[in-house]
Amino acid sequence: MIIGRWQLVETLGAPETWSMLTAGTSPREWASYQRAIPTRLQPMIAAAHDTGEPVDLILPKSRNPWSQRRFRAVPVVWPGVGTHGVKVWVGGDPDHELGVAPFEIDARTRVVHTRPAGLGAQFGSAPAEYVGAETFRRIERFDRALEIVAALTRSEPAGRWSGVATVRAATGPRSLLLAARNGPHPRRFAWRGLAVDVTDSVAPQPKSFEATTLDLLRDSRPGLYLVILDTAQVRAVRWVTEPVPGLRWRGIDDRTIPHPEDRARIVAARAQILAGAARAGLTGLRLAAESGGWLVADVEVSPLPGGAALGAPAFVLAQLQVTAPVSGAPE
Repeated sequence: MIIGRWQLVETLGAPETWSMLTAGTSPREWASYQRAIPTRLQPMIAAAHDTGEPVDLILPKSRNPWSQRRFRAVPVVWPGVGTHGVKVWVGGDPDHELGVAPFEIDARTRVVHTRPAGLGAQFGSAPAEYVGAETFRRIERFDRALEIVAALTRSEPAGRWSGVATVRAATGPRSLLLAARNGPHPRRFAWRGLAVDVTDSVAPQPKSFEATTLDLLRDSRPGLYLVILDTAQVRAVRWVTEPVPGLRWRGIDDRTIPHPEDRARIVAARAQILAGAARAGLTGLRLAAESGGWLVADVEVSPLPGGAALGAPAFVLAQLQVTAPVSGAPE
C-alpha cells in the first residue's frame, strides 16, 4: 500500500474487474487492484463506490505500515449514473487532492459529456458536451487520437482504452491520462471514463513533427484547411488546422454538411480510397454554411495510417480550399 500519495481506482466495470490508474500522479494503467490495495482496506473503497460518499477515518492499530494512519476514499461520481472511480489516500492529512473528472461517450453519435470540475478551476466547472471534432478543440497533442477513435468506432464488447494527451487549460498545457471502458453487448457503444491530471509526473508534450509540418503546409498556402475524416461514415474526427471560417460543423450530424446532390460524389471518392487509391479529388463541393447557404470548396483526400482493419484505411486527411463564398439557401 502506497503511503502519502493518492492512488486512483477505476470502477468502470464490475468489482472483480476494478484496476489501478495511478500511483500518485504516475500512470499505472489497468494495474492490479488486488495487489495494490490490501484486502482489509478494500471494503472501505467498495463502500465509497456504493454510497457515492467519501469514507474518512483513522485506521486501527496493527503491524501494517498503514497502522493508525488516516484513510480517505473519495468517489468520483457521475450524478444519476454511478461512481466512475475512487481516489484513495493513506497517510497524514493530504494537502491536495488528485485532479480527476468523469466523462461519458456515446460511440454511435460520438457525443462526449464531461464534468471537468474535479480537475480544478483551470479546466472550468460547468458540465460540457462535445460532438465529433469538437472533442479535440482543446487538445494540443494526442499521438494516439486516431487509435481511440478507431476503438470507439469498433466498440468491441467489454473493451478498454487509455492514453495521455496534452490539453490546453487556462493556466497552460496539462497532461491528462484518459481511460475508458465500455459494456458488453448491447451496451458496447456506451463508454464511461476518467480524466486524471498527471502533469507532475508526465510533462506536457510539444506539437509533434508531423503537426508542425502540417502547420508549415497551411502557412504556405493561405486558405488551405485540413481535417481528418473517418472512412466509415465520412465524419470529421479532428481539425488539423482551424476549421473553415463560416462552415456549419459544430454540434450537428456531419452527414448534413455536404449538399444532398454532392453526396454521391463523396461516396464514390470514399470507394476509391477503400480500393487502394493514394488520393481522390472533389471539385466544387458544396458545404453547409453557418449563415444558411453553401460554401464551395475543392477537396482532396489521402489515406492515413492508424486504426486500419483488414488493410482498409480507417481515416483520411482532407485538404479543403474554399473557391467561392457563401451563396444560395439550404435545400
